Amino acid sequence: MSATTPDNANSWRGRLVAALLAFLIWGAWALFANWHNDTSHALMAGLLQGTFSAVLTLLMAMAVTTLFRRLPDNPLRMLLPALLIVGVSFTLLYLLHSWHQTPALWQTIIPPSSMAFAYCLFLSVRLHRQARALTLTLNNETP
Repeated sequence: MSATTPDNANSWRGRLVAALLAFLIWGAWALFANWHNDTSHALMAGLLQGTFSAVLTLLMAMAVTTLFRRLPDNPLRMLLPALLIVGVSFTLLYLLHSWHQTPALWQTIIPPSSMAFAYCLFLSVRLHRQARALTLTLNNETP
């Protein structure tokens, strides 16, 4: 696929579907993790987590790409975008759920944050491989 033709995952429709899935999956997870407590707290935790996950899903690929391209070419280039993005989002989630007094705070935020870290790492590795392939192509070398 050429660089100018977006695949489904990079199209706005694909991003919106991914955001909707993030809202449903992580919102349901927060609801489930807090269900044993007050139902209104569980519902609010689900809405907060689902909304945050949807917005983060929309922004994450763009943020990883931007950070990856701005960092110098060294081994940390693959790890730093994930650490920065998930560090900020984890802190915001912690503050948001603390403010809301989410009963099962850690059970609510650790699984989606872990998945976000894995996804950011995957994106960074993919960007690294694409950059390496482009460099090899420009230098007429084979991988």
